[in-house]
Amino acid sequence: MNFFDSLISESLGLIKSLSQQNFTYDENNLWNDVGYNEVILQRDTAVEFEGVGFNLITNEPTDDEIIIVGKDIPHIDGNSKFARICIIELEDTEDTQKTYNLIRKVEYTKYHVFPEGYMIRTASRSHKEAVRVSKSAVKNGIDFKKIGNLLIKKYKENKAVKGVKVIFITEPTVDFKSFEEIAHKNNDITETLNHIMNSVNFDCDTCKLKPICDEVEGMKELHFSTSSKKESN
Repeated sequence: MNFFDSLISESLGLIKSLSQQNFTYDENNLWNDVGYNEVILQRDTAVEFEGVGFNLITNEPTDDEIIIVGKDIPHIDGNSKFARICIIELEDTEDTQKTYNLIRKVEYTKYHVFPEGYMIRTASRSHKEAVRVSKSAVKNGIDFKKIGNLLIKKYKENKAVKGVKVIFITEPTVDFKSFEEIAHKNNDITETLNHIMNSVNFDCDTCKLKPICDEVEGMKELHFSTSSKKESN
């Protein structure tokens, strides 16, 4: 499926001209996962991020790497705007239902990553993401590279995931509003896929998601092919 590829191009375009730190995935340099979402109180917080966090799925070749745009955790004091984007390459398959199921599984993964001293609060529909980093985690050497390595490891536990690029953005000059808009479009496309794969109502004239089918290349074709299969069963 290439439904999210235009959003990937748009996201990468927004940071193309900015200074970046690039790191190859290192499975020996992971931050610890404690297995549950810790509660970090304000008095124990060293850094707080607020912004968006979302995944973009593709079948295009994607390197396992971490990209940091802006300051890393140890060099930030107080609060910071933030965006976290994971570009995830899935194995290419002609089976639409299988691909859809894989997308759901991959999205499910992000709610089960619990870095020590790194409390994540998310709102799935809006892709809003807020993070609190504890003073003890900063003292013990937490950084985005180690968090990124942990995320890549968790996603690649699914054998269908072939590559993961994790992007952390804290650069204050970045157009964070545009990333919020990309996150919104990403949610709209995902909702449309959910509707196509699960709904028995294929009346396009009354469907509120019709603009997404009209805009995203291949979505309308998927809609009609899925409709034909369901009507024949």
